[in-house]
Amino acid sequence: VFNPGVRGEVKELALTQIFPSGWEIQNTRLESGENTTSSNFDYQDIRDDRVITYFSLKPNESKKFSVKLTATYAGKFYMPGPYCEAMYDNTIASYKKGGWVRVE
Repeated sequence: VFNPGVRGEVKELALTQIFPSGWEIQNTRLESGENTTSSNFDYQDIRDDRVITYFSLKPNESKKFSVKLTATYAGKFYMPGPYCEAMYDNTIASYKKGGWVRVE
């Protein structure tokens, strides 16, 4: 996610990624030895089918987030694209197109 700096610092962003039913999201916070104190987000909500990451971006700043997945079912699934929006300003939002994925 990149902030081009046109509107200054953008606070309270929510990045939502929904995953197909052929994959299981791994909650790395439950794994021993995982260090979440140095993460580059404020909070991450991990649900059964999606991960919502909350963060802020300074002008010209970019952040990259990774999610560990496990393939659980073979098949062809539609994966929606990620969607990022400011939680309290509906004029700030961005999304990417989704696509078909195959789990073998």
